[in-house]
Amino acid sequence: MGSLVEEIEGDREYDFEDVIFVAVGKNVEKSKTTLDWAVDNFPGKKICVLHVHRPTHVLALTDGKLVRSKLKQHAVEAFQKLERQRLQERLDEYLLLLDHSGVQADALWIEMDSVEKGILEIIARHNIRWLVMGAAADKYYSRKLVELKSKKAIFVCQNAPVSCYIWFACKGRLIYTRVGRKDGSSREIATPSPPMDSPLRTEQAEMLSESVLRERSPEPQEDANVVRGNLRPISLRSVHPNLPSNGVVDTYGSIMLQMDEEEHQGQASNETDQQPEVSTIDDHNLKQEVFAETMKRWKEENDAIEAACKAKALESLCVKEMSRRKEMEELLEREKQEVQKMKDQHDEFIKELQMVKDQRTILESQIVESQCVVEGLEEKMFSAVELLISFKKKRDDLRKEHENAIRVLKNLRKLVNGGDSSFPGSQILEFSFIEINNATRDFDPSWKIGEGKYGSVYRGLLRHMNVAIKMLPSYGSQSLLEFENEVEILSRIRHPNLVTIIGTCPESRSLVFEYLRNGSLEERLACKNKSPPLPWQTRIRIASEICSALIFLHSNKPCIPHGNLKPSKVLLDSNFVSKLIDSGIYRLIPQGKSSDTSASSSVYMDPVYLENGEVTRESDVYSFGMVLLRLLTGRSALGILNDVKCSIETENFNMVLDRTAGNWPLEEAQLLAHLAIRCCDTQLLDRPDFVSEIWSVLGPMRDSCVNSASCLEAKELRCAPSHFVCPIFQEVMKDPLIAADGFTYEADAIRGWLDSGHDRSPMTNLKLEHCNLVPNYALLQAIQEWQQQY
Repeated sequence: MGSLVEEIEGDREYDFEDVIFVAVGKNVEKSKTTLDWAVDNFPGKKICVLHVHRPTHVLALTDGKLVRSKLKQHAVEAFQKLERQRLQERLDEYLLLLDHSGVQADALWIEMDSVEKGILEIIARHNIRWLVMGAAADKYYSRKLVELKSKKAIFVCQNAPVSCYIWFACKGRLIYTRVGRKDGSSREIATPSPPMDSPLRTEQAEMLSESVLRERSPEPQEDANVVRGNLRPISLRSVHPNLPSNGVVDTYGSIMLQMDEEEHQGQASNETDQQPEVSTIDDHNLKQEVFAETMKRWKEENDAIEAACKAKALESLCVKEMSRRKEMEELLEREKQEVQKMKDQHDEFIKELQMVKDQRTILESQIVESQCVVEGLEEKMFSAVELLISFKKKRDDLRKEHENAIRVLKNLRKLVNGGDSSFPGSQILEFSFIEINNATRDFDPSWKIGEGKYGSVYRGLLRHMNVAIKMLPSYGSQSLLEFENEVEILSRIRHPNLVTIIGTCPESRSLVFEYLRNGSLEERLACKNKSPPLPWQTRIRIASEICSALIFLHSNKPCIPHGNLKPSKVLLDSNFVSKLIDSGIYRLIPQGKSSDTSASSSVYMDPVYLENGEVTRESDVYSFGMVLLRLLTGRSALGILNDVKCSIETENFNMVLDRTAGNWPLEEAQLLAHLAIRCCDTQLLDRPDFVSEIWSVLGPMRDSCVNSASCLEAKELRCAPSHFVCPIFQEVMKDPLIAADGFTYEADAIRGWLDSGHDRSPMTNLKLEHCNLVPNYALLQAIQEWQQQY
């Protein structure tokens, strides 16, 4: 398999006599044992990492879906660049391992498809003499392993040049050695072997000795004794201690000793035969001379080789020492620079520390001055607070005196003008803000029952009565006098279908109404809290009651339109009698202050009012028409007008009626639907009048519902509100009086209680502060209006 691309990193010049090449693979961990073996067995030698990179073919990655000509050139280049980068990182990791071991290292690599051929190519190109590579994978290692298992190792062993000496190792153990031969002249000697302390020294020495013998031994002599002698290796160091400890010399010495023994044997044979010959003696002398010259020449050559090796080693050591000295000098220079830099930084830090100390002294003095200033300001602040408290107390006292003076002046004006201040309807209770706060439990959010553009409504317990407290917005009336005047006007408006104003709190701009337990019409139409739906008779009666209340408001002088009519403003008592709340309350809010632009509220408002902001009778007519449509259909107000119009035009009105209210009389329901559509007309002049048109339709319907059996049964089962009943007699009060304990009693009941000598409250059993009784005109008026309904 031919190579796609062949590259050898750099054109380096290696002294291959001193370089040990180690073949490594892609996995650093697997090749680390082979590399460690080479480092341990060749100390002092330079090691060169040899690697064959097998490139990934770009066409193979596409699985045949794309041809090479269609690949973008920049994608191919990017992929090859990534492979080269990973190769370089792998080689750097090998070099880092060798550097940590203190070995001088380098790297040599080639790019080829076949790893074993790549190794042979590098050996051939660079004439490599020493090579270490793996014999088998680590998992195949065992003590019995004595042959090569790897196909690559077998291939390299069989095909490598004969001049290359190869060690095959596995898991840090030598498995096999391939001895190299160098074919040259008779004077050429094998390159130096590993060091004396290496475990391979003996084996390599024998190999080198055999090589020297083959290269340097003279031609065979005719002397049969020398040729057929029994060779036995003997070290010459015992005979000649001055000879160097070298395997080559030892071998030569063994050969020479053998020749001496044969020579002595020949002389003994001659003496026995006693036939000396002159020619034999001459030959013997000649042989001795030749042997002596040969021995001398071999010794000189051996000494020269050893001296050259030592010189080369010393030269290499000198180069290393010079390199280390240069490195140490550079390191020392860098250390000096670092020390100088640290010294400069130390001086700067000392200067900054001195500056910080100076600033600290200045800041401490400033802190002391600031503390003195703070103490002075605190004293002034405390005195200012005390002064403010006294001013506030004086202001409150003056305000109370002013209010009392205005109230006295108002009463005097009424007396002067002949006003009848004894009229019960003009008397309402006044509550303090503390009472309002206690009644709502500090305005507990759980007691809030409603919120709108005219303020929030809380349920409360005020003087032992369940009431509804409406807190007007903070942008209410401009002055207390204006607020009291408007409240007085609204308190005079009494009607069975209007929520009664029990009292007021000028201090908090709040109104106190009677509390209706059945909630609002909006909650009943939505069946909130799983309440049963209202029957159609009750709905017609509620519509007539709303109409009656609006007629009363419009006939008042001056006219008081409701201005915010919608189902949430229609409250129901325990007998499902409807009462309007917030009637004319817009009079307490300055124009332009209140705003309610939500879709659920604006759908009940007259479009003309939304344009000019003026509240008129026609505005209430439009709102009443929307409420009437809600009573008929029970649907949401959004889009209800168009739905009813379409159902009437398609003669499918029966589909929009609320069937939960029972079986509606279809004719009456259609009549009410036409009336509601006319009320919602965009033209003011086309809207019907409450008295002449609307009441003329609702009045007869209400009478028919009242006279029906179901309505009569409901009338019999009706019950009085709890605050209308006397706590002692348990009957509806005719003359309610307020005692010192805050409870309202029937006049005869409380007077009889006090006349019998009791000085404690019949409700709380606490001692009464006094025995004075105050008429409750507001409650009396509410009882009378309730009694007039039936």
